[in-house]
Order: sequence, then C-alpha cells, then structure tokens
Amino acid sequence: MTADNIVDFSVDMFLIFFDVLSSPILIVMRLVRWVINKFFVQHIKTFIKKVVHWFMDHRVKRLAKGQNIFRYYWLLWMLSPVILIVLMLGGALLFGLWEGLNIGFDLFEQEVK
Repeated sequence: MTADNIVDFSVDMFLIFFDVLSSPILIVMRLVRWVINKFFVQHIKTFIKKVVHWFMDHRVKRLAKGQNIFRYYWLLWMLSPVILIVLMLGGALLFGLWEGLNIGFDLFEQEVK
C-alpha cells in the first residue's frame, strides 16, 4: 500500500464513521439492509438453485426414459396458461379487495367525523 492509498482509506473511514455517528438512524438502516441481503437474498438464491437442480435431476430421468422435453413436461406445458391466468386473477382479486377495504375505511372515517 502506498501513502496515497492509506490517506484515501483513512479519509473514507472517517467520513463513514462521522456519517454513522451524526445520524443514528443510519445504523438501523444499515442493519436492516444487511439482514435483508443476508437472509432474503439467500432464500431467493436457494429457491432458484432448488428449481435448477430439480430440472437437472429430472433431465437424467427423462433421458433414461428416452423422452424429449415436450413429452416429459406435457402437463406443465398445457397447464402453464391456466396457472398464469389464475395467478393474474388472484392478484387482481387481492388488489381489488385491498382497494375496496381502503375505500370502505375512508368512508367510515368520514361518517364518524
């Protein structure tokens, strides 16, 4: 390390240290961000890895049976539009219920006043 690197590093550390001490909410926000990065991102990575390994394991089974990808996953191919429509309608239903409850609460608060 050169003297310039040490000076740059020490100034950066001082600025970060000063920012943290001058605003305690930054400590909390950094901890929350760390927890989200550590656990939430790790769960997403684990889920994606499980899906990939599931397909890789089934590829071995599929090739052992001598079936191509369309024949092996025909049910998934046929149901995928239905699954997408059900997910979209479910999301629209939940959004509508949420908005309806918000409107209902707003009207209730106006009547009470």
